[in-house]
Amino acid sequence: MFVYPEVPSKVLEAIRNATVAIVVGHVGPDGDCIHSQIAAQKLLQKLGVEAHLVNAGPFARKEIKHYEPLFAPHVDKQLYERSPLVVMVDCSTLDRIGYIAEEIEGLTILTVDHHSSGTQFSDLSYIVPKSYSTSLNIMQLYKALEVEITTEIAGHIFFGLATDTGFLKFLGPYRGETFCLMAELVDLGVSPNDIFNRMEGGNTFESQLFLAKLLLQVKSMFDGRLMIATETKNDLQLYGIENRPTDSLYAHLLGVDDVEVVLYFKIVDKDVWEVGMRASHSSVIDVGAIASKFDGGGHRRAAGATIVGTYDHILKQLVTIIDEALKTNS
Repeated sequence: MFVYPEVPSKVLEAIRNATVAIVVGHVGPDGDCIHSQIAAQKLLQKLGVEAHLVNAGPFARKEIKHYEPLFAPHVDKQLYERSPLVVMVDCSTLDRIGYIAEEIEGLTILTVDHHSSGTQFSDLSYIVPKSYSTSLNIMQLYKALEVEITTEIAGHIFFGLATDTGFLKFLGPYRGETFCLMAELVDLGVSPNDIFNRMEGGNTFESQLFLAKLLLQVKSMFDGRLMIATETKNDLQLYGIENRPTDSLYAHLLGVDDVEVVLYFKIVDKDVWEVGMRASHSSVIDVGAIASKFDGGGHRRAAGATIVGTYDHILKQLVTIIDEALKTNS
C-alpha cells in the first residue's frame, strides 16, 4: 500500500515561521484547486498566519462559482511589500497561475502539488505524484503540523479528492490508503452523498444544450481511439462560459468503447486555446507528458495547456503526437 512521504522539515519550518502568506492556485480553477487553496488558508490561519487567497480565475465551474468572492484577482502591492510566503497549490508550472506569476516575482514560493509533469521552479515543495489530489497533500500538512482538521476543513479536502477522481471513478488497485484517508474525513463529519450532489447537481438547461452541441461536433480519429471536441466563439456567446459542460463532456466521451484520449478545445481569444486532455483508464498514453510539450501541466490521466496558434496548426501538432504514441504502444 502506498505511503505518503514525510513533509520536508524545511517546508514545515517555512510554514511555522511565516507571519503573512498568499495562497495561489491555477487559472481556470477546478474543485481540487479551490478547495486545496481554502484548506491551506485555514491551516495557516490556525497557526496564526495572516493568509490571503488569490486566483486569476475565471471561476467557470458551477461547483466552485460561489467561492469566487473569497479570492482576490491580484496580489496587492502593499501585501507584496510585506514579503509574504507564497503557497502555490495544484500547479506543476509557474505559468499555470497566469499573470499572478509576475506579481509574486522575488517572493519565497512553496509548492504543494500532485502533478507529475513540469519542472522544479519553487524554493520549497511537497509534491506527491501518486496522490490522487492536491487536497490530500494538504491533509498531510495538517497531520505533520499537528493541526486539528475540523468538519469544515475535512469537507474541503474530500471535495478536492472527489472532483479530481470523478468521485472515485479513477482510483486504481492497491491504493487502500486513499480509502483510509476518506474514512478519516467521513468520521469527521463529511457526507459523501452531499458532496456528490454538489458535484453532479445544479446543471442548467443551457449547459445540457451546450453539451449536446459539442457532442454533435465531435471528431473521431484513429478508429475511435481519439475524440476531439471543439467549441466556437459563437457557442460561448450563445450558452455562456459558466455553462461549459467540461466534466460531463469528458465522462460521455471516455465512456465510448475503444476511446483512449479526449481533447477539448476551449476558445480563450483569437488564436489562443485552452486544450483539456483526458486519457482513459486503460490507455497507456500519458497526457500530462503531452501537455508539458506545450508548457502545460497535469498528470497521466488528466492535463491541459493554454496554446497560442491557429486551431488547425495546434490540432495538427497534437494529432501527430498522439498518432505516434498510439503507434508506439499498439
